[in-house]
Amino acid sequence: HGTKGTVLVDRGGYQVFSLDDKKTEEFDTSKKTTTQDLIGMDSMTILHFQNFINGIRKNEKLHSPINEGNISVTILQLSNIAWKFDRVLNLDNKTGHILNDNEAAKYWRREYEKGWEPKI
Repeated sequence: HGTKGTVLVDRGGYQVFSLDDKKTEEFDTSKKTTTQDLIGMDSMTILHFQNFINGIRKNEKLHSPINEGNISVTILQLSNIAWKFDRVLNLDNKTGHILNDNEAAKYWRREYEKGWEPKI
């Protein structure tokens, strides 16, 4: 749910509803999947991967720009960490880093092999 409506997403597509509950958009992969299929290679995932690869190889516009994808993934990662430790996480508003919780912060970092560290 959001300020402009609701989006329902499953492995077979999505539906968008306005605030007055009218369907405004729909995408159906026409491929039947089950939410109990935990391997993750459903038709939506395949389409997402294909678009990403085409963005690299063919300069195709991404359906989900990197900066928007980063927000989604960051929220999920922080939610998983908070759920794992069953507590609220305090974050630095500018960096998104977890504050005053070294145990939880360990799940926010990664160690890189020498020479593969990101240069930011």
